[in-house]
Amino acid sequence: MIIRPLAAALLVALSAQAQANIDIQFDFTHDTSNFFSDASRVAVLESAASMFENRLSDTLTAINSGGNNNFAPSYFDPAKTGSTLSTNSDSFAANVIRVYVGGSDLGSSTLGVGGPGGFNCSGAGSFCNTAIQRGQGDVTGTDAVDVALWGGSLSFDSAGTSWHFGATTLGLDNNESDFYSVAVHELGHLLGFGTSASFSNHIVGGSFFGTAVGTVALNGTGHWANGVTGLYNGINQEAAMTASLTTGTRKYFTELDFAALQDIGWQVTPVPEADTWAMLLAGLGLVGFASRRRQR
Repeated sequence: MIIRPLAAALLVALSAQAQANIDIQFDFTHDTSNFFSDASRVAVLESAASMFENRLSDTLTAINSGGNNNFAPSYFDPAKTGSTLSTNSDSFAANVIRVYVGGSDLGSSTLGVGGPGGFNCSGAGSFCNTAIQRGQGDVTGTDAVDVALWGGSLSFDSAGTSWHFGATTLGLDNNESDFYSVAVHELGHLLGFGTSASFSNHIVGGSFFGTAVGTVALNGTGHWANGVTGLYNGINQEAAMTASLTTGTRKYFTELDFAALQDIGWQVTPVPEADTWAMLLAGLGLVGFASRRRQR
């Protein structure tokens, strides 16, 4: 087995406990290497996003550019991570988080890169304040207590990595890196783990301190320390936001990982009870799979 470092099933919401508001929308405009030309890869990426959508219940205010009010997002090019792209003027519907995705040659030791985008804003002070905070709390500086991004970028290695793109671990070989695990990890960074001011404000002496997390050691300022574990479906596993992934294994976003998102300002709903999960899964057979809106 090889340990590789990481850089920074669709559920039907049939109960209030499983409902969430955020809508992660993927944009494949810059996927010039056609990394996501295979629909099965997109399906696994969307499955990773659905896991967050079913647990994060924040309400993000719309950003509506127009007239003298102009919101211009910027983000790293997912096809060439050293380059920055920008849009002169853009708008975002309420609760939408847009994520530009693609493949790139990230080198022999990196599986994926992910993070939130930046922006320039001009116009009325009230417009820019809304665009920056999206109806949430303070998101900047040493007083930051929340996260309210418009979106960002994800890039996955398109050159030297042997990927497993399965919806489950069936067929995951010992020499393959699990794409779902990496997608979950990089979405965690995009949502503020290790990349937001509110996360930085919880770091003291090399550890993360939070009401939900308690005290957990970090590896640098962007990952849990190696070996940190959390619960997923009642089973202890290495947390998703540690800095590496062992080939031939899958890591899920644990309750510890979610606790960190809660401490940095996200509203995290409880995991559904076993009987609720059974009802959710049964509902899949009745209503089918909903396709996420996405752009290509």
